[in-house]
Amino acid sequence: MNTLNRRSFLKTGAIGASTFIAAPYVKASKGSQRLRMAVIGISGRCWAHYDWLLKEKVVALCDVDTGALTSLRDSYRNRGMLPAKESFPNAKFYTDYRELFESQDDFDAVLICTPDVHHYPAVMRALRAGKAIYCEKPLTFTAWEAQQIAQETAKLKLPTQMGNQGMSTLGWRQAHAYYHGDAIGEVMEVHTWMDFDQAAEKAARMKPSPEEGDPLPDSVDWELWSGPAPKPIYKEGYFHPGSWRYWMDYGCGRFGDFACHTNNAMYKVLQPGYPTSVEVITQSQFNGDSFPAQRVLKWKFPKRGDRAAFEAFLYDGGLKPPRPKQLEGSRELWKNGSLFIGTKGTMYVVGSHNSSAILIPESERKAFGKPELLVPVGREHHMDFVDAAKGLLPWDAPLSNFMYGGQMTATFHIGNALLRNNLTKLDINPNTGKAIGFSKDNNPLSYTPRPGWYL
Repeated sequence: MNTLNRRSFLKTGAIGASTFIAAPYVKASKGSQRLRMAVIGISGRCWAHYDWLLKEKVVALCDVDTGALTSLRDSYRNRGMLPAKESFPNAKFYTDYRELFESQDDFDAVLICTPDVHHYPAVMRALRAGKAIYCEKPLTFTAWEAQQIAQETAKLKLPTQMGNQGMSTLGWRQAHAYYHGDAIGEVMEVHTWMDFDQAAEKAARMKPSPEEGDPLPDSVDWELWSGPAPKPIYKEGYFHPGSWRYWMDYGCGRFGDFACHTNNAMYKVLQPGYPTSVEVITQSQFNGDSFPAQRVLKWKFPKRGDRAAFEAFLYDGGLKPPRPKQLEGSRELWKNGSLFIGTKGTMYVVGSHNSSAILIPESERKAFGKPELLVPVGREHHMDFVDAAKGLLPWDAPLSNFMYGGQMTATFHIGNALLRNNLTKLDINPNTGKAIGFSKDNNPLSYTPRPGWYL
């Protein structure tokens, strides 16, 4: 796809691309030269990035666990991959990313794959250092953090990309074509659901007491692992590695893990902006430490331009909306997906990453015919970031740049703000994204980090 065509279709998105091709932001990596990459968080999710990282030049690795240098999950070893120390033998190693940014002239771009609570302090340091940034989802730990990052990115105009890979696939583009082709009329409701997660059920427990703690591995700096969050008692299998996502102080639960995937079609197609309110419809038992196994929340979005007001429901923990009458025969809803309920019809977006969109029943799909895509199929998600970082694409060409990703993340993080503040509903100013009726010092969309982490 040539750049001019790409720029023209981006205008249909929430935030269009720059009018002119940007000059290279990465002076040391112009054109076809390799990016000098720094990687923060080098195991777990990061292993899925090794394929494209090996095509660039990884000059710095950072992790609180020195054992991550030589560890690798068996499934990755079976693919012929090597641990970080062998994959990137010339990279300098750090345990504290704050020290990494003291040598900020040594690298051009940053990949961040840490627990959620570290995303904001790492991203904000990278932005202030003038780096291109790829950050795994969720972009931040709180709604306020996401809003700040979106504003800072717009101000500094740096290449960024959030890791919701479904943005670069076909499904939401099909949904976009059906919607703008008037196949379903005005959307009144969107119902989105996520499958049951056994890891979440396993993690739904209380924090260990000092008496229950285990000896800390010599390889782990537990103070740095905790970072801006309260320092927990170490217990094997509870926080590190792996289960941190389901603890309120360190992760964002299933909402943080998958809301930006499953809801991306809704957010990109309908461009809702901020809601007027978010409320709890139902919720399983909450112990105050780890996320409840099941939740259903409702967002109310106001009318914007020619688009009507609508309500969006998010079902967590294997819960689903009522089976639509338009779904004929013995067909069932997949374990992840979205239903767009319109005044003229119903659209079904299938899969956790919006893999495809169809009209239901089948007779309506056949009558409408194949939708004409208004947005060409995207390129590989990481490649858009790499080319923007090298100045081969506009700085805001990646479709999940932090302006788009920040607003979407903030919108769905309001659901977790209800839980963290023991609320059943929050009214939101749709123009600013701020909670109504709270002072600046009592903001339910934020939290108080430990000193030394926020800039």
